[in-house]
Amino acid sequence: MSHQIHGVWTYRSFFNMTEHVDDFNELRFGQGELVFEVANEQGDLRGQLAFRSAPPRQDDARLSLFGSMENGTPVNIRFQGEGLEETTASGWVYDYVGYLVPNWLDGVNQRKAIVGSVIRTVPHGDRPAGVVGSFIAVHHEFLEPRDVIPLPDKVIDLVAARHHRLHHTIWHSVRNFWLILDDVQRDKIRALDWQPGENLENERPAISEIGTPITNNGSGEDFLFMHRQMINEVNSLLEEPIRGWPSIPAPGPLVIEPNYEEPNLKLRPPGNPDGFTLPPAWFDPTDETTNRRIMTLKTDEHYWSRMRWWDREFKNPHYLSTLSLGQLGSLIEWTVHNDMHMRWASVPRDPSTGDPIPSGRHDEDIDPKWDNPKYDFLGEFYSSHVNPVFWRLHGWVDERINDWFKAHNQSHPGEVESEEIDGVQWFKKGKWVQNAHPWVGPAHSHHDVGKMEEVNKILFDSSQTLGKTLTHQTRKLTWFGSFVND
Repeated sequence: MSHQIHGVWTYRSFFNMTEHVDDFNELRFGQGELVFEVANEQGDLRGQLAFRSAPPRQDDARLSLFGSMENGTPVNIRFQGEGLEETTASGWVYDYVGYLVPNWLDGVNQRKAIVGSVIRTVPHGDRPAGVVGSFIAVHHEFLEPRDVIPLPDKVIDLVAARHHRLHHTIWHSVRNFWLILDDVQRDKIRALDWQPGENLENERPAISEIGTPITNNGSGEDFLFMHRQMINEVNSLLEEPIRGWPSIPAPGPLVIEPNYEEPNLKLRPPGNPDGFTLPPAWFDPTDETTNRRIMTLKTDEHYWSRMRWWDREFKNPHYLSTLSLGQLGSLIEWTVHNDMHMRWASVPRDPSTGDPIPSGRHDEDIDPKWDNPKYDFLGEFYSSHVNPVFWRLHGWVDERINDWFKAHNQSHPGEVESEEIDGVQWFKKGKWVQNAHPWVGPAHSHHDVGKMEEVNKILFDSSQTLGKTLTHQTRKLTWFGSFVND
């Protein structure tokens, strides 16, 4: 129920006048920015209504909101606003009742809206109690991370390029689907030098025939190394590197008030003040299983019961000292990494029209329109690395490698030796490291667009009748699934 009103709304209220007016401002009771930060499963609400002027001032009127919602037809919302002491609304009290307007079938330019009534509960100044008005609130689109913490242009030019998108897609896809392809498909991909591993004798698929992660073949080392190489490549373009999350972000407020004593004051945008607010869940009418998973991943309960535990477990020196590097990579990839991708993913949109496409891009569709930098859907391989959040969550993943090395140095001194491989700080093959050279793609042609397009067609072209053809729902977004490493 919470997803229905969570977020930022433009609020406008009106005096209940019946007379004809030529100036619409004669009806104006108030206008502001309504934010519902919390709407938990019990229906409790918390939020804020700010009547901001421009530019923002410390004395702008702001109300702190508390209330509840009841699921029905329509959804009923009741809340009270109390003026914050440090603003010009100090002493104000208003009560609100509203209803979420049902969507019209085939409505054009439709947005979620709340309509209702407001009453001044307590007098303030020369304004008496009991005055009633009507209000309407119109929901804002989610403010995407690219609009809050944008990647620098030279990074966008790199990661949104076709060859970079294809490489990330093919690299992940061949290792994930290798054992459910048939022999003809695998042989065609081998002929293009894109088997998952540096040679035919050392193929390292990441997933078994039945869909479980393979933790004992070194494929997890490939996962960690390839993404460390990506991070190094991006940070080499920057004076200041993109910092990964030190900890997985906990659920936070949609509004962070500025410190007006700061000399370089910048108001953080409501709705996504630090770029890490969770986007709302979306619904695919063709896939109820995915709908339920996305809804679960975006709950506060999932963070506190699962993701926070992973954050601690993958920093635990005792636990890390029991894992090989490949085990560490596989366990991270198929638990917390996958969940982070989908927890912070917004509904995918067609980059040409901006229309939501709940089922996502079809993997066989590599039309150049998908190379638009605005296509940065965090939930699929072709686009995730164009999203600013990707680099924060993978920075968190990368730091776990350093924790693992420290843990082994403490528990098994000398058993893990560091070395540099292709400019990347890494580790020598040994007791805890399985491969002498991690796999990042063909040695001499991993950015060959033509070859990668051929591999994509072999993997995903639905017109093929080869063996076990991957269906859209089977192959799409492996990140939709994860397993639990209790």
